[in-house]
Amino acid sequence: MRNSINLFWVLLLQVLLWSGCQKNPFEKDMFNKPQQVYDLAVEGGINTLIPWQYIRLTKPSVHPGLAPEPIRNATVIVNDSKFDIVFKETEAGVYQGLNRNDPNYNKAYKLTVKYNDKTYFAIDTLRQVVNIVDDFLPLSTHALSDKVIEGTIPKHTFGYLNPNKWFISYMSIPLWNPAKFDQTKYYSYTHLLGSPNSLYPLNNLKRDFVLGADDFVWLYKISLSESYARYLYSVFMETDWSGLFSSVPVNVRGNISGNAQGYFSVNDVDVRRYRAKEL
Repeated sequence: MRNSINLFWVLLLQVLLWSGCQKNPFEKDMFNKPQQVYDLAVEGGINTLIPWQYIRLTKPSVHPGLAPEPIRNATVIVNDSKFDIVFKETEAGVYQGLNRNDPNYNKAYKLTVKYNDKTYFAIDTLRQVVNIVDDFLPLSTHALSDKVIEGTIPKHTFGYLNPNKWFISYMSIPLWNPAKFDQTKYYSYTHLLGSPNSLYPLNNLKRDFVLGADDFVWLYKISLSESYARYLYSVFMETDWSGLFSSVPVNVRGNISGNAQGYFSVNDVDVRRYRAKEL
């Protein structure tokens, strides 16, 4: 009897050791493979604040541990309904063009990208920005003392007459620069559409600051075309506003033709400078 019990424990130990050495069959599927692998992704576009324009082209990564690869030696041209703006690669994957033309409001700007014997197109419309008005700034402030101002910038504000993207700079937050594609974390947005329903929490996304009363704050108000505003709203439905009861994530399509992703945007820009105590 004792021998049988000993044999049982020996066999059980061997089974546990064997199973512990086996690779988890779910490890290789921990990250879902993308349903579609895109040729390239487009970021940036045209702005009216400065003559230099910037567009970045990358090869999207298919694994979270890998960074997107820059697209080199592409041909990039933007037509503003009158003239061509030819872009040249200034650093890996970043293309720069010089636009000295007057803004062509309510007209289509067409992007053409040629790469690897394929051609991609995108169209966006330049909507004129409504100048910044003091009574409608997407932030709140209050004085902690005569010399110190505390403020909050919500990432999303709803119910505005026009959708816009904002860039608010102060102290350690750099001035807006369309050549810097890592500044997206500083953007905030005012939406024409109302807030998502209660199934989509807003996660209280905001940025807080404390400044001296005489410190400067720069506000950049960036216009969005109707289609770009819808695109951003759809993206946020899958990111910032997704919740426990959200539906299965969808692939939000931009305005790039063919097997490409991203959005080529055309933006009018207004900028104002305030002292913190004036906000």
